[in-house]
Amino acid sequence: MGNVKYADCAIFAAGIPVSEQRVRAFVGTDTYLIAADAGYAFCRSLGLCPQLVVGDFDSGEPTGAVEGTEIVRLNPVKDETDTASALCRALDRGFRNIVLFGATGGRLDHTFANLDLCAFAKGAGAALTVVDDHHEIFALRNECRTICGDFEKYVSVFPVGGACTVSLRGFKYPLDHRTLEPFCGLGVSNETTADRAEITVHEGTALIFVTDKDR
Repeated sequence: MGNVKYADCAIFAAGIPVSEQRVRAFVGTDTYLIAADAGYAFCRSLGLCPQLVVGDFDSGEPTGAVEGTEIVRLNPVKDETDTASALCRALDRGFRNIVLFGATGGRLDHTFANLDLCAFAKGAGAALTVVDDHHEIFALRNECRTICGDFEKYVSVFPVGGACTVSLRGFKYPLDHRTLEPFCGLGVSNETTADRAEITVHEGTALIFVTDKDR
């Protein structure tokens, strides 16, 4: 239902681990895998071996790394998180359909920073989707996206970086060129009413949350 259905790159961060079934829905045999610091243990627990590990390893060295795995050691005194650094390396390598696992749970400031990366990636011309067992979160910027309707999920739309103008079709609460202002919860907990629903961000950037209703 969300933004990316098959990832050319997957990043594993150190938040709450995601189920193997959920990961396998996005990751294939040719998906490039990056582990951000302690996300390495999460990745390996699924029987996956990342091609690249990025981090300052303040929580411990990556153990059991196989031959051929590239390890980038960051200075612990830095301006960006290990996950942000991993994303930048994915973008530098030309990946444009990226999924981020282990980005939620734990410290709220880290979760917030990880969600910001969706908008950052969009500004760089890439699609980044944060995925856990109950959410898909992604950014749209000056574009239209058709999603499959799912009556078991909520869809929320929030402006990022300023106001954005949005139209929603195929939703319980439709919008037509409605300007959403920052710090306003107008876009929360909408529902699809059709097999295919349309989100158009005419101007600005919006963060889209697709959330299981049982959360």
